[in-house]
Amino acid sequence: MGKDVTSRTLQALATKKRIYECGISLMKKYGYENITIEQIAKKAKVSVGTYYHYFQSKFDLFVEIYRQGDKYFKDKIPALLSRTKNCKERISEYFALYAQLALKDGLAMVRNLYVPTNKMFLTHGRAMQDLLMDILREGQKNGELPPEADVCKITETLFVAARGVIFDWSLHDGSNDLVADMRNMIDRLASTYLL
Repeated sequence: MGKDVTSRTLQALATKKRIYECGISLMKKYGYENITIEQIAKKAKVSVGTYYHYFQSKFDLFVEIYRQGDKYFKDKIPALLSRTKNCKERISEYFALYAQLALKDGLAMVRNLYVPTNKMFLTHGRAMQDLLMDILREGQKNGELPPEADVCKITETLFVAARGVIFDWSLHDGSNDLVADMRNMIDRLASTYLL
């Protein structure tokens, strides 16, 4: 019985992953607004009912994109940041990794995500934001950031700037060096907060 549950669980995870990947593939090709659940289900070779078993709506694909990004930042980024010496370097490296995530997603996906109707950027309490706030709080503790500095507001401001850099990269059809531009913008902005 245990093997059946495990194989069913693995099959369910594989089905959900296939639906997600097919949805992302269609989104990159046609744009989020131009695809339907029926198209996603057809490409994934599942019924529409099966789609709804794993995702409540088309918007849930967006939620899953952000969930995976947060998981990456929670699981992988702290170890990568451990090489840095101080708060300024951690902030710079953090946003270089954020830019690399956009590069990994690709220009087509970025153009689907970085639109004014996407309110996922405004969702608070995500792992990405929490990690940056931890970096800033540690900087405060170490005397690199003023004790009265509003860590939440700084986090929000840095993300606004980072989204602008990525949006600008997409406007230029990915022709500029996203990581270098990100470092330049974030380093300049972060230096206004750091002691």
